Amino acid sequence: MRSCPQCSEACDNTHRFCPACGYPVGAVSASDSDPLIGTTLPGGYVILELIGVGGMGRVYRAEQTALGRTVAVKIIHPSLLGDESASARFITEARTASLLNHPNSVSVIDFGKTEAGQLYLVMEYLRGRDVARVMYEEGPLSFVRIIDILRQVLAALSEAHHLGIIHRDLKPENIVIEPMRTGGDFVKVVDFGLAKLLTGKKGPGITATGIVCGTPDYMSPEQGRGDTLDSRSDLYAVGVILFQLLTGRLPFEAESPTQVVLMHLTTPAPDPRAVAPDRGIPAALAMVTASALAKKREDRYQDADALSTALTAVKAQLEVPISTSGFPDESMIACPACASLVPRTQRFCGECGARTVTTSQPAPNLRPEPPAVRDVPPKSEAPSLPLALIGRDDDLAWLLDRHGEAADKLVAARLIGPPGMGKTRLVKEFVQRLPTENNVVFVTGPDPWWAEVGFHAVHRAICDLAGLPDNGAREKAWADAPADAKAGLEMVFGRVGRDGPEPGQARRHVASALRWALRKATANHPGRRVTLCIHDLHRIDGPSRNAFADVVGEPPDLSLLVLAEHVPGFDARWPGHHPARLLQGLPIEVATPLMPGNRGQAFVAAHQRGVPPMFVEQMIRFTQEAGTEPPANLVDLVALRVARLDAGARRVLQAIAVLGHGAAALHVGSMVGADTDLDRG
Repeated sequence: MRSCPQCSEACDNTHRFCPACGYPVGAVSASDSDPLIGTTLPGGYVILELIGVGGMGRVYRAEQTALGRTVAVKIIHPSLLGDESASARFITEARTASLLNHPNSVSVIDFGKTEAGQLYLVMEYLRGRDVARVMYEEGPLSFVRIIDILRQVLAALSEAHHLGIIHRDLKPENIVIEPMRTGGDFVKVVDFGLAKLLTGKKGPGITATGIVCGTPDYMSPEQGRGDTLDSRSDLYAVGVILFQLLTGRLPFEAESPTQVVLMHLTTPAPDPRAVAPDRGIPAALAMVTASALAKKREDRYQDADALSTALTAVKAQLEVPISTSGFPDESMIACPACASLVPRTQRFCGECGARTVTTSQPAPNLRPEPPAVRDVPPKSEAPSLPLALIGRDDDLAWLLDRHGEAADKLVAARLIGPPGMGKTRLVKEFVQRLPTENNVVFVTGPDPWWAEVGFHAVHRAICDLAGLPDNGAREKAWADAPADAKAGLEMVFGRVGRDGPEPGQARRHVASALRWALRKATANHPGRRVTLCIHDLHRIDGPSRNAFADVVGEPPDLSLLVLAEHVPGFDARWPGHHPARLLQGLPIEVATPLMPGNRGQAFVAAHQRGVPPMFVEQMIRFTQEAGTEPPANLVDLVALRVARLDAGARRVLQAIAVLGHGAAALHVGSMVGADTDLDRG
């Protein structure tokens, strides 16, 4: 026999429901080892079964008899009842969590103490799975799903940080995913057991001196040192989780927790693309991960909203919106800075804050009826390659206007577009239209290997602007440079010993060196306007990016144009008042006549925002190679063309991919072997 938890009436062990009150006594787990099961806590919470054990307490499924709802009850371990700091942390968890009122934070219903003196916390009952279990059961998650999950986590953290609360123990086990009826994931952040209020109120010490609380695998460097924490410590943990979701591994692994903490303190986080090359992790997502895992909190995202915005920008690059209507959405326009869709009447982007550019004219119809099916024309009908620049008159006019604005000041402009949209080609056409008698143009960009070699882009820019050889020449060539510029030149040309300046000071020196080089270029070419073109800004090394951003942010008093191009979603960290233009694809009615063959509904649906010029060129080459049934997007089309090559040609391409686009034929030949004909490949 056993007693009913609700009315105390005696019930047979075989009864599923109490004969007196109807309470489901059969739901109460029979356990001789856990005396709490079957007991009723103050407030009418009946303990039904043990569902988990944590570092500070045991979690039970319970029922609130008055309302008939299922709840989760966390009770502190009896062995810790004599530990004053553990009890204080448990009470802090209850009070902290009760302050949070956000859909992505677990709700606290009640807390108190049993008659036996045991502390308990009553929370909403979650039926989902934690992220650690999801990763184990489902394997690698899609990039879009990862971003959606972490954005919800960041929304909960943003609310907590606004209230002065930091989590301090964020990890996959503390992120629960509940499936929604309509599909998708709904995220709940749980277990603020180590959270700390940042109110500064005096009270019992929550963490004893010298004790570091948290999980070593997700612990920020400042947490490992025992420093005072702020919200950026949680963002580091989000970075670790992001790395783990992308690669399936932790950024730092060692035999002991102490070694892991030391690695968080001293070892740079690896590039997730190198850890999981088969995943095809986008560069923008890898950059977000690197920023979140910066050792110094000043170098990380400064709040949860900033990290969420960065992830949103990456998601915009990964998703191609497909309209359910045959008509274009004329009420929305693309932000020129981050490519997010914003209402046409909105003056500023809600994602990045940049000013939007609107027009009173309606958007062109990008979904006309597909042209009729016709046979592939003979080669004489196909356009010759390279294609003439078409459909870019407005973009060229915009660049020429920016060049005109640089008559008496430094103007920094950016062209933004996904790969294959013709950014580099447009810049070349623009440069060719500048009169050579009163213009001089310098070009820099990433290293040939796309390995982000330190100072590569700014080194090339300084050498060309100042007329220096690659080794920087002797220091007497810098005689007119200020002291801080000389220090920057020494860094760029690798003439600094081991005891170099602090990172912040070094950054200022390099920016000063670039300003000096710009002045030299202006002085060496009197009467000619200087234009500095930066290709693939998103792929150049970090020190060079910082130098360009610093010069644009604090420009010298010179007449020159700095023109950069990069992909959407990349944060150039240039001041918002500098203009940017988002490149669109060619309208379908313009691109279709250039490409032989049938362009059906799949093609139209895939290119509602326009056809990338590179797709047109690849389609022409594919047709000339007697290809049939081409895919509707650029990546698949290029992959298909590569797959159709013979083995020798593919080896040549692989070698060039490793050595860089500037590789010499001698080096390529040494990699592919003597049996491969380089001329044919």
